[in-house]
Amino acid sequence: MKVPLPRSLRFRLVFKQTLSFALLVTLLAWGAYAFLARRMSNQFDGELQDRSIAVRSMLNIRDGQVRWLNKEADPEVRDEFERSIRFYQVLDDHGKPLESAREWPAQDLPASAKARETIATARTTWEDISDANGRLRVLNAPVSGPRHQTYVLRVGMSMAGVDEDTFYLRLMHSIVLAFLVLVHAINAWLIAGKELHPLEQLASAAEEIAPHDRDKRLPTFGTGDELDELSRVLNQTLSKLQGSLQRMTDFLRSLSHEIRQPLTVMRAETEQALRMSQSDENYREMLSGQLQRIELLSHTVSDLLEMATADEEVKLHRGPDDLSELVQAAVDGMRLKPNELDVQISGSIQQGVSGNFDAGQLWRLLLNLLENAIKFNRPHGKVDVSLSTHDGWAILSVSDTGCGIPVEEQSRIFERGYRSNRARSSLVPGTGLGLHFVRSIAHAHGGEVQVTSMPGEGTCFRVSLPLNAITESHDPPRLATHDTSVH
Repeated sequence: MKVPLPRSLRFRLVFKQTLSFALLVTLLAWGAYAFLARRMSNQFDGELQDRSIAVRSMLNIRDGQVRWLNKEADPEVRDEFERSIRFYQVLDDHGKPLESAREWPAQDLPASAKARETIATARTTWEDISDANGRLRVLNAPVSGPRHQTYVLRVGMSMAGVDEDTFYLRLMHSIVLAFLVLVHAINAWLIAGKELHPLEQLASAAEEIAPHDRDKRLPTFGTGDELDELSRVLNQTLSKLQGSLQRMTDFLRSLSHEIRQPLTVMRAETEQALRMSQSDENYREMLSGQLQRIELLSHTVSDLLEMATADEEVKLHRGPDDLSELVQAAVDGMRLKPNELDVQISGSIQQGVSGNFDAGQLWRLLLNLLENAIKFNRPHGKVDVSLSTHDGWAILSVSDTGCGIPVEEQSRIFERGYRSNRARSSLVPGTGLGLHFVRSIAHAHGGEVQVTSMPGEGTCFRVSLPLNAITESHDPPRLATHDTSVH
């Protein structure tokens, strides 16, 4: 089932891209328009200046009278004069019009400020005049007369053509700009849809993944881009989450079995005690059995709480300690503790093995290994504990003559809350946390735990710990396959 992405994402991408493109194109279009308009204006002013020169060359002023010399000029000059004389006006040194063309606008008005500036400074000035017929570009040129008088020749050109050209130039720029922005927006919309299509596939694939689907993962597209990297990271996260969920499911299943069994026994014994006679000895035996069940439940709940609050990384409080004394104390303590299987415990402990350890955590590690070796042993079996050193490492091994661990389960026995099928089906209590804590403590010390086991013959756990926080030997010694035997 395809899950469409929200349109807002696609719209935002297209809008931002189109907006930036529109701003850039508008800036370029405005620059091009300003350049072309300026060029047209300069060409227009150049032509007006040429016309003013042509008209002024035909002008002669005597005694305040205007006389034109065009009839005496060459035909070519006369044609240029006739073409340029449509808009003109001649002012005296007081700004009074001496002569004006018929089409000259506002003939009766006083001279403009620009015209008076030309009279006063004898310099050329430019100005625009507007009337009902449109705009007129005017060049005010000084003309010298007799007795050092300064007259002004005003020659104009209609700007209707320039205004029309600039209008069509603006229109063309606007149409082209709108067309480019529209085409870019459509193209950006299509490209965004194509580029976001993999996200839709990822969303569809993610919606189909159930919590226990180990085979379903997010697709990769082989492009090696950010989406492929996102899929890879999310797939790794899914694997971790599903693995944690599976371990938690197995743990809860095992915990349910461990809690249900003593509760069932306690209920049966309580019902039987109510039916039996008032014998102190019978009550004492049943209450003693119930006390054992309660202790087991208390231990199970404690392990459960410890598992729920335990960090992935064990916090150590290191200090100089004698590992030989710690191992010897654990072996002596387990020898004194009675066990139903009458398991014999022996030890071969090298003296003087010291290092920088957390004694409390290592004591916990030892007790977990020894309790497992006793619980899963055969009647009258043996447990052998040895401690030695090799190349800067302390090597602790705990071997038993128990039922062993199937090969297919050996890779999972260190998972938190995991119990093998044989352990779950037996009456041996446990929560599957002991070996998880063993490995966590060993790793926190920079060490490693290895296991070899032969079903029906026994199991050997070997813990390698560096004698210092940083050891010269980077790799701990490996466990040989024949180390499962008990000496």
